[in-house]
Amino acid sequence: MNVTAPALARLAVSLALASASPMVMAGSVPPGFEDLANGQTEHLDIRVFNRSAGLSPVHVTLEHIRLEAPQEVMAALGLPEDAQRALLPALSRPLSRNSHLACRHAGQGRGCGYLDPPLEADAVSALYDEGEGVVYLFLARQWIASETAPSRFHRVSEQSENAFLHQQMVNMSGGRGYQALSAQGDGVVGIGSRSHVSTNWNLSYQRYYGRVVHALQFDNAFFRRDLDQRHYVQLGRMDRRNLSSPAGGTFSFSMLPLDRFQGARVGTTHAYVDSDATAQADPLTVLLARDARVDAFVGDRLLQTFYLPGGINLLDTRAFPFGTYSVTLRVYEDGVLVRSEEAPFDKGADWGEQGVQWFLQTGQRDERRRERDAGALATMVGLRLPVGRRASLAAGALDVAGVRYAELRLDLRTPLAAQEMRASFTALRGSDGIRGQQQQISYRRRASWNLHRQRMRGMACHAVGDTLDSLGCADSLSASVAVPVAGGSAHLAYTRRQTWQSGNDPVSRLDDPLGIPALGLPPSLLMPAGRSAQRDATWQASYGRSHRWNAFGVSSRFGVWRKQTLGTVLGRRDRGVYFSVSFTRLQRGERLHAQRRHGLDVRQPSHQRPDISYSTSQSVRQDHHGGYREASAELRGGKDTRVSGLLSARVQNRSGYSGISFSHSRRDGRSEPAYALNHSSGLAVGAHGLYWGGAYGAQAGVAAEVGGTDDLDLGGLAAEVSVGGMQAQRLRVGERRLLPLSAYQAYQAEVQDVSAQDNGASVRVKGGEGARPLFLAPGRLLPLPIPIEVTYTFIGNAQDIAGGPVADARILNAAVPGTSTSGGFAIEFARRETTLYVLHGARLLHCPLRVRERRNVLLLVGAVQCTPLAVAQLPADIRQQPRVTRLLQEQALIANTTQTDPLADRR
Repeated sequence: MNVTAPALARLAVSLALASASPMVMAGSVPPGFEDLANGQTEHLDIRVFNRSAGLSPVHVTLEHIRLEAPQEVMAALGLPEDAQRALLPALSRPLSRNSHLACRHAGQGRGCGYLDPPLEADAVSALYDEGEGVVYLFLARQWIASETAPSRFHRVSEQSENAFLHQQMVNMSGGRGYQALSAQGDGVVGIGSRSHVSTNWNLSYQRYYGRVVHALQFDNAFFRRDLDQRHYVQLGRMDRRNLSSPAGGTFSFSMLPLDRFQGARVGTTHAYVDSDATAQADPLTVLLARDARVDAFVGDRLLQTFYLPGGINLLDTRAFPFGTYSVTLRVYEDGVLVRSEEAPFDKGADWGEQGVQWFLQTGQRDERRRERDAGALATMVGLRLPVGRRASLAAGALDVAGVRYAELRLDLRTPLAAQEMRASFTALRGSDGIRGQQQQISYRRRASWNLHRQRMRGMACHAVGDTLDSLGCADSLSASVAVPVAGGSAHLAYTRRQTWQSGNDPVSRLDDPLGIPALGLPPSLLMPAGRSAQRDATWQASYGRSHRWNAFGVSSRFGVWRKQTLGTVLGRRDRGVYFSVSFTRLQRGERLHAQRRHGLDVRQPSHQRPDISYSTSQSVRQDHHGGYREASAELRGGKDTRVSGLLSARVQNRSGYSGISFSHSRRDGRSEPAYALNHSSGLAVGAHGLYWGGAYGAQAGVAAEVGGTDDLDLGGLAAEVSVGGMQAQRLRVGERRLLPLSAYQAYQAEVQDVSAQDNGASVRVKGGEGARPLFLAPGRLLPLPIPIEVTYTFIGNAQDIAGGPVADARILNAAVPGTSTSGGFAIEFARRETTLYVLHGARLLHCPLRVRERRNVLLLVGAVQCTPLAVAQLPADIRQQPRVTRLLQEQALIANTTQTDPLADRR
């Protein structure tokens, strides 16, 4: 167990006061402890119920706390202006600590951690929890009501700042005769409080048997201004990705033939809307006689676990799925199940509360590949209306170079029994004769049913070559059902697609990944002119089941398939059965995991010999400081001359994610090598410098930075940071790291102390622990400083030149208790000291600290010899401390230049 320097000092003072005389208890401080009573400044988390102001400087004494930046704290808490004016005088004065009311341990009785709100509007009560490093403020109920009332809109975190953020991803693959390279990036720069510039770029390079295709494109490059929490304007190059997200109003137009344009867009946004606040849900209340754990289940699926105090508790159901179902609440006290309760529950987003959504955009058409009508004027408008709580109707219209299109979409959501059914119906018409229909239905209860149908009649049905729309000429249908059966899972799927194309088409293009027509093909290999059709239909059914016994597992799957292709010279029919079984063994260590797998795969196509293959693989994974390292090898062979091997490695660390693989296959005397590499990472440049992160796909982030120390030998783990559902990241002393996040989403950022013990020092997070809510707009970076406390504990015995004890001496290095009557000391310093400076009566002594033995975080120095020291030789940083100056003046070692009140010196 780590005992921090402030905690040890407070314990020593408490013991001294407890054993002091009544006169001491009346107000004086025992000799040797005057320095500790003066207090110190610490960075603590300031909270009002569930809202956090983040870390703020607080002066802490044995009796009181005082906020050193009360105005900034109230602004960060989001208190209304009249509340800030009323509370500022009270928050500027010292407040009673009330630390005895903090919840110290799980067995503490009900009522801890709480103070009754004051009756006066300008009064404030505080509760300082030393163990958590948190100051809880309790305000009058009139301010609490206005603060905790639910809001429909999120607010950008007050402490966030503008920054440049960029995420990048690189993929490379190749083999015999081909190479491919793809790189893409997403950059954003915050401007002001509600504006940003965003850009998306991608670079592609492909080489296929001597032919090369490469391109560099910027899909998005625009300036955005959020006019308020409901409206925005964008200028620049834009595609439809931003439009289909909540930032653009969630318009899911899929068939209107406008992928990208350059111009302006204005409309409503759903980005700041608190979907949890607009969701309609029945309340779930649980009554507890004492502190307990409550697990909420739907059937055998765990929804969430709550750790609740005794009393009446309203459960936070924001993470519960939508639908109408029964929730089972299992109540555990001291880890023992004491009862279960059934409660009906209903949750659904009230689309009527979202109001009308609309957008208007106009500019020049700027498609990725087509040259026809490039630069033509394009104007598009969209409108989405709520139809009750369960439906939404959206309509969009587009005009491109005088050709008009209209798309209508209806979305339905209907709760049924324990789950729900979702459906969407879309239709498209164009003045040039194009038509389109799309229907999608999904139903989930015990089984999962999905149906998707599409019918497209674009200009490709009549024209040859480039067309204005990209609908093509095709019909498609897909249906699937998955249901649990006898401890396993059964799956049935059917897909059908029929396409029509006009004009001559080289057969060679069917197998060319670049889609480049070969020159000089003979007429016999060209499809005849006119309209040709191709139809693919596939049925597939399978059943799989898995069992696990401790470290061993077995999985099996059996299936049948039937595929038919008609309408081309490559038309064929295929059907058959397959069976696979695999055996695995998982070996878990403290940080290293290994898995070995052996498998058998059998496929029996119609009118062919069975295809049997065997495989064996070995993988090793090591979890390392919030990331991992993984390596695997696989060997596969068949009953014929076919054999293949695969080697791969993956690394996830603070520099990003990287993966590499090499494979080699050989069959009938022909070998095929192949390779693949990929890397993704992110970076941010803010007011405090450069931060590097290991994730991809975000436009905002948290900049975590652990405090440093003068001791260069310290480099161990100090803190663990987790945001949202991301994997927790472990940071070392002095390390900084970017945690990329998606913009316009609410998260919880949590800092935990890992209590590292490194090179004889105890390292712990000082006051930055706990969870805090955050919401960031694009181009915003939230600094997350993590202050640490490094403690060096020296244990020894001070002796003079004659070998006698240096008893009851005052230690000058820091405000710590003095030596004992036998000269012994057990002192904690915030830095690695090499010399101990003491004041023994009127003698100034220095004692070298040479570590003879280390026991965990204790530095044993044994008997140290103290020799006289001149005042001038005392280090300046120690001599200039006010308390040291006062002690030297009391012993007449230096001149007393000012007349001070003796009582004031002791405060």
